[in-house]
Amino acid sequence: MEILNERVVTAWVLEHPAHFQLLAPFIRNGHENDLLIITTRIECMNMFENSKNYLPKREVVFVERPFGKEINKFQTFLKILKRRQIVKKILKLRQKENPLDRIVVMGASLELFSAKSARISQRIYISDTEIHHLAHKLALKSATDVLLPTYWKEDIDGGFLKKCIKKKINVIRHNKIHAEIRNYLKSKSKNKKIICRTLKGGGTHDKKEILSIKNALDLIDEDIDYFNEDMKHENPWELCNIISNYSAVITQSTTFASEASIQKIPTLLISKAKRGFISELLSRNAPLIQCNSSESLEKCMKSWYNLWKTLDK
Repeated sequence: MEILNERVVTAWVLEHPAHFQLLAPFIRNGHENDLLIITTRIECMNMFENSKNYLPKREVVFVERPFGKEINKFQTFLKILKRRQIVKKILKLRQKENPLDRIVVMGASLELFSAKSARISQRIYISDTEIHHLAHKLALKSATDVLLPTYWKEDIDGGFLKKCIKKKINVIRHNKIHAEIRNYLKSKSKNKKIICRTLKGGGTHDKKEILSIKNALDLIDEDIDYFNEDMKHENPWELCNIISNYSAVITQSTTFASEASIQKIPTLLISKAKRGFISELLSRNAPLIQCNSSESLEKCMKSWYNLWKTLDK
């Protein structure tokens, strides 16, 4: 991740609340002429509107998210075209008036196309999501550098890593789970409650991974607080520290699961998702139980509950 510390004029693309959390330290150490490209999904806007103590003042461009559960393919296509044209126009203007040296994106590879058209020389693509094949395909056409973890699973990446090497894209490997890069303020005393995050499943890569969480929630007697997708929260930047206040986690989100299990909180992930960082966490004996089918729900819940009560002693 050292490449992100280079203090050159950068366009940072923030497509997901986790991107804010991961990239914020690099943005704070960045250049005063940096540009932020922010997607107007509810959680991203919530992060930006509460960013006074977390992000420096920078030029900002807002763009629509082209994907969503209630958006059809034709609407997605139009949104992609509109977003690409808006960003390309802004980047080309910046190259004339206040040039950018590079662009940094996490999964949002659409902006790499615009950056290439605007002749931004360095175009960095970051991913820890092997099955995001559409984003990978776009990145292969426009990225100059790719940052991938050492635990990356080539067997599910659609040949992305091999194609990067073949196309002589500069591949940089790191050994961190993205959530590990954050600074956590450990809670001294946990409450006895559960925190839960549910997903809508409107993304291009996760809609086929979603499993219903309702049956699991119906089986739980303890109090549950929710931190669901597309909900506004009072302290969105403090999510990682908020998680530390809880005794257990249940979630459909792989990102949320990694954030919790890294903090040694017993976590039940209900999802068919396959990720290198999930395998990595399990190999480290993190307190993570994954339920990847409705048939195994009862068994997984029992394992999670036993793990929770064992660690809670």
